[in-house]
Amino acid sequence: MSKTGKRERNKVANRGAILDAARQCFLERGYDAVTIRDVVRQSGLAAGTFYNYFRTKEELLRALIESRVAQVTAQLVELRRRARNLQQFLEGAYLAGFRTVADEPVLYNLMLRNEPAVRALYKDSVLGVSVRALKDDLRDGMNRGIIPRMDVDALAAALFGAGYELGRLLAENPGRDPEATAAFATRLFVGGIQAFASNAPLKPRVRTAG
Repeated sequence: MSKTGKRERNKVANRGAILDAARQCFLERGYDAVTIRDVVRQSGLAAGTFYNYFRTKEELLRALIESRVAQVTAQLVELRRRARNLQQFLEGAYLAGFRTVADEPVLYNLMLRNEPAVRALYKDSVLGVSVRALKDDLRDGMNRGIIPRMDVDALAAALFGAGYELGRLLAENPGRDPEATAAFATRLFVGGIQAFASNAPLKPRVRTAG
C-alpha cells in the first residue's frame, strides 16, 4: 500500500467521521445548539483535523445535506429501477423518502430553514443530481412500459415538488404517518399518470411573442 493511497483513504475516513458526528449532533440537539467543538468531540478527531475539511458550521451543514441527499437518492434510484409497475415505482420511493424525513426531522427542518442554500443546491449540486436521476428513472420506466409516455420534465417537477412539500408536512407534524402520506401521494399520481395511458401526451404550450 503506497503512502499516497493510505493518505487518501485517511482523508475520506476523517471527512466521513466528521459528517457522521455532525449528523448525530444535529439530530440530537438541533443545529443552533451544536458547536464545532461538539462535533469534534463526537468525531473523536483533533480540532485541527476538523479545520482541514471545513471552515465553518454552515459549510459543514451544506456538506452534510449534500452527503445525506446523495445517499437517499441512490436508495431511491435502486427502488425505482426494481419496480415492476407504476405503483411500486412511486410508492417505494415516496415511502423511503418519507421514512427518512420522519426519522430525521431535524435534518429536514434544517434544510427548510436554509432554503436559499437548498435552492442553490437544486441548481448546481446534489439536489439537481437527484432530479436528473428521477428523470432518468422516468424514462427507464417509460421504456419498460410501466409508465405512459408523457412530458418527463413536467412529471419530474410534479413528483419532486409534491415529495418536497409532503416532506415539509411530515417534518412539521412529527405524529404524521409516513406510510399514509406515501400512500396518499401514490394514489394521487397513479390516477393522474394512468389517465395519460389512453390519451396522446399533452404538449406544453409555448407562448410566442407578438
